[in-house]
Amino acid sequence: MQASRGPGSESGYNSPPASPSLQQGASPIHPESFPPPDSRHRPETIQRYYTRNATNPEQYNLPTQYTQRPGYNQTGRSVNVNVNAFRVIQYPSVKVFQYDVVIGSGVEKRGLNRKVWNSQVRKTATGPPIIYDGVRLAWSLKDYNEIRLMVDLDQEEGRPPSQDGKNTFRLHIKRTRMLDISLIQQFLEGRVQLDEKVAEAITFMDHLLRETPSSSPQFVSVKRSLFRRQGQRADLGGGIEVWRGVYQSIRLAEGKKLVVNLDVANTCFWRPTSLTSTIVTKYPEVRDINDVIEKMEPEQTNGHRTSSFFHRNVEAAFKGVTVKAVYKGNPFPNKEWKIHRFDENNANEEMIEWKDPTTKKLTGERVSVYQYFRRKYNITLQYPRLRLVQMTKKGVKYPLEFLNIVEGQRYGAKLSEIQTANMIRFAVSPPNVRLQAINEGKGWLNWDGDPFLTNYGLRISQTPIKSTARILPAPGIQFGNKLDQPGTRGRWDLKGKTFFTRNPQILESWGVGVFTGRFKPDRAVIDQFVLDFARAYRGHGGQVASNPPFVTVLNQDVGAAVAALHQSTGNHHQRRPQLLIFLVQDRNAFHYLRIKKSCDCRFGVVSQVMQIQQVLKGNPQYYSNVLMKVNAKLGGTTSQAVPHKDSGFKRFSVPTMIIGADVSHASPGSQQASMAAITVSFDRFGGRYVAACQTNGRKMEMISEANWRDILRPLVTEWMSQVGGGRPPQQVYYIRDGVSQDQFAHVLNREVPHIRQVLEACIDGKKFEGKLTTIIASKRHHVRCFPDREGADNKGNPLPGTLVERDVTTPTEFDFYLYSHIALQGTSRPVHYSVILDEAKHRPEQIQNMIYEHCYQYMRSTTSVSLHPAVYYAHLASNRAKAHEDVPATAGPQGGAGFKQKDPDKSKSSEPSESEIKSLMPLFNVQGIVFSMWYI
Repeated sequence: MQASRGPGSESGYNSPPASPSLQQGASPIHPESFPPPDSRHRPETIQRYYTRNATNPEQYNLPTQYTQRPGYNQTGRSVNVNVNAFRVIQYPSVKVFQYDVVIGSGVEKRGLNRKVWNSQVRKTATGPPIIYDGVRLAWSLKDYNEIRLMVDLDQEEGRPPSQDGKNTFRLHIKRTRMLDISLIQQFLEGRVQLDEKVAEAITFMDHLLRETPSSSPQFVSVKRSLFRRQGQRADLGGGIEVWRGVYQSIRLAEGKKLVVNLDVANTCFWRPTSLTSTIVTKYPEVRDINDVIEKMEPEQTNGHRTSSFFHRNVEAAFKGVTVKAVYKGNPFPNKEWKIHRFDENNANEEMIEWKDPTTKKLTGERVSVYQYFRRKYNITLQYPRLRLVQMTKKGVKYPLEFLNIVEGQRYGAKLSEIQTANMIRFAVSPPNVRLQAINEGKGWLNWDGDPFLTNYGLRISQTPIKSTARILPAPGIQFGNKLDQPGTRGRWDLKGKTFFTRNPQILESWGVGVFTGRFKPDRAVIDQFVLDFARAYRGHGGQVASNPPFVTVLNQDVGAAVAALHQSTGNHHQRRPQLLIFLVQDRNAFHYLRIKKSCDCRFGVVSQVMQIQQVLKGNPQYYSNVLMKVNAKLGGTTSQAVPHKDSGFKRFSVPTMIIGADVSHASPGSQQASMAAITVSFDRFGGRYVAACQTNGRKMEMISEANWRDILRPLVTEWMSQVGGGRPPQQVYYIRDGVSQDQFAHVLNREVPHIRQVLEACIDGKKFEGKLTTIIASKRHHVRCFPDREGADNKGNPLPGTLVERDVTTPTEFDFYLYSHIALQGTSRPVHYSVILDEAKHRPEQIQNMIYEHCYQYMRSTTSVSLHPAVYYAHLASNRAKAHEDVPATAGPQGGAGFKQKDPDKSKSSEPSESEIKSLMPLFNVQGIVFSMWYI
């Protein structure tokens, strides 16, 4: 049990009034549009300045205006930190010509584009020092004007030309403009506006930076990450390994700088080994290769052979994997093939025509694949009953036992729990080790020795940027009976402390159910647990009746067990149960979700699941951690953050509502819908939050208008009744998690208006006069800080409260990086907050200190947490909402832990359309569970 964030302070609204309203934020989209560089290859630093044109999705408009930086925070104390960014100290001053590249019809796949581009014909025509983005753009120091070529890939690869010429492609290279790289610095200095020319210059710089390493055979490139083939790697099991590499990206930065962000990258790849051994290790239910043969044996259905379930799963898992055939006498030993499917025939069943070895002509004799290899190569197949593997090249099939997986292929599917644990062990490293890995990666890149950087005149400092950060003053933690001052420790304990607010209703009707299994506690042990648990709750200020709970042993059918405990508890106490506690044998995620589904949607009662082995230990700290959650579910509050006297945030001066939002997505291969969760603060200091969830399409990140209307409106209505005294809030903070920079405009132009519409609907259509502040919270970035000794904890990580506003933030917009937590292991990562709309015109310290202090109010933790509680709770709720899917328990897990890939063929044909996605089952609100912290 961990976590706690919290802002706020005193409950009254009696502090000085807020600043007057400023109509600031999203100005209308600029009406002019133009075709930009390909959106898939624009550097992340420039993506945010573009927004899709609704009428023409291939064009972009400039710019969407976000809130400008209002200044810098002056609270707390100043510290020096090294950031993993390196300044560009010299821009190219040479003429750079940009070209449009069309290969074939212009819609060919990237792999084919690369083959054509890397052809000798092209190299002869242009010479080597030309940069290509792999899709549509190229750059050179030479003015070629226009080049038209025909590239025969058969000839390039030493094969006889095909008669139909299907492997011959046209290549058209046409100059479109000359770039002025100096515009980048002019933009940073405020002398020119961000426009198409600046964007193209940055796009070129991004590709220039990556050209040499990405074209080197000693590296494997994955987007902006680079992995050395002889670098550090670790086996994750199941035929998968993780490689450690380096990430680099060019960024516009505060302080009129262009910087290169350098970080460690960890990515999963297929292990380069035999395909047979990979299949055996990938599937736990398989003992050896003979087991694979049996499980892939075709099934007989009405006289027809059909692929087995296992066969289809293997085929789905390995489709698209590149392999080589390894056997004595192979005429194409270095030829790489891409797997298309696994054939239904084995080497004994597949028949081919025999060619005379002398005349090379067909003889009319048909032989099996097994016989073919015996005759031609004197090779006896060891496993002739294995399925043949068909390649994407038409007519090419190979025995499975000959195939080896080619090195350097990224593995993009979901990792198993064991693989995930191994991945974490490999990836987690303390700050000094991570810094060493970053410096090692910088050595690989060898900027000073890079021929492309030298030719074009791009120079990068070898010394990381030293930035001035601030450690914000830490808040106090107010409990019911005392005030704790954790300072920069970032943690505290509950010993001798009572909750800030206790459960408003006495806990009288509660039940404890024990699932049987390998742990068999006797009744005396359970009775002692009940006494200790109730005593601990009273010790923390909880209201618990003197009569004991109903206790029973539960059977293994979860649905029936929950119903039985609910019914028996109600009968025993002669009133509806207020709380059900389940003691479980292990961490079976599916059983957990079934318990929650029944309690939330069938009976409308809050519940708590506990591990029997922890209960048997009788650890008071464990009980206290669990009781923080129980107290919150029953209507109480763990603690309140009290701002430091030097904080820039004192208290909410007007009635304030905080809205958090997050969307979770299905596991790879799962048909689950995306789940949108919205949270709303439910007291005057942002301690308690209510949450509601709903399906949100499939793989859809942006929350639909219907969901804003149906989810948020009931929460706002209840807030007005319970918190606002019948009136709407005067200040609304909307904190959004999980969106990328190129989705900021959508949040601003779609989601924010939907929130405003809901607020106005709750006041009978009148105009909402309050102020809206919209903040994006993101952990998906590569910025890390390495502080000097006075700003570091004992592991070398930044102290809680470390705020970075300079050098790696955007040039003018209101964004910042905040460390609000302690790192239990590894190198801590800050949250990147971007204030994209601020109608109240806050000073930096008002927002930054408020966010930091709220991170001490997270309800179920005795540590400050890394992310603002509004979005932290939304993340919890969106994941918990998967328990509320309207599917029978017999269907098994639909995603997440315990989920297994469904039958690939059947899943394709039966996948529901967007219109068929079911809504979640509603919470049964007989006791007000909708407005409790049921999700925590």
